[in-house]
Amino acid sequence: MKLKLRFIKIFFAGLLTITAIACNNQSKTTADKSQKSNVKDTLNHSYNELANPDNRKSFTISDFNTDNSEIKNINRPSSSTISTHLDTTLLFDIWTTDPEGPHADFWLTSKSFYVVDYDGDGDMPYELNDINLKIYYNNFIQEGKIISVDKDTLKIMWANFNNINDYVRWTQ
Repeated sequence: MKLKLRFIKIFFAGLLTITAIACNNQSKTTADKSQKSNVKDTLNHSYNELANPDNRKSFTISDFNTDNSEIKNINRPSSSTISTHLDTTLLFDIWTTDPEGPHADFWLTSKSFYVVDYDGDGDMPYELNDINLKIYYNNFIQEGKIISVDKDTLKIMWANFNNINDYVRWTQ
C-alpha cells in the first residue's frame, strides 16, 4: 500500500514538473517571436481580421492600418449600378435570415446595400449585373449570385460558400 502511494506521489510530481517546463517553454517561444518582429501593426490587425479570417489576402487600407504600405485600397464606386432582368420591385426591400431575430440583415435599395447591424456607415455601394451581386464594403468586396427572388423570399449564393442563403422579408 505504501509502495502504491509513493508511486502515485512520484507520478504526480513528475507530471507537475513536465507541465511547468512545457508552460515555461511555451511562453518563452511566444515572447521570442514577438521580440523578433518590430512591426507595430501587421496585415492581420483591424478590419482585415473580420474580412479575411484565413489571412489569404488583404483588401484595403482602413483607419486602423493606414501605416501599412503593402495594402492597396479597393476601388469602391461612389454609387450603385444596376443592370438586371430581375424584378427590382421585389428585390428592393428589407431582408433577414431570421424573422424572429432582433433585427434584419440588410436593406437593399436602388442606392445602396445597407447592412443593418454594422459598426459605422452601413450604406455600401453595389453592382448588380444580371444575377451577379457585388457589394463594396469599406474594406472588402463580397460577391454572390441571386438565385431567385419573389414576394416573400430571396435566395443568394455567396462566393466561396457551398450553400444558398435563404432570406425572408423583414416584417417587424
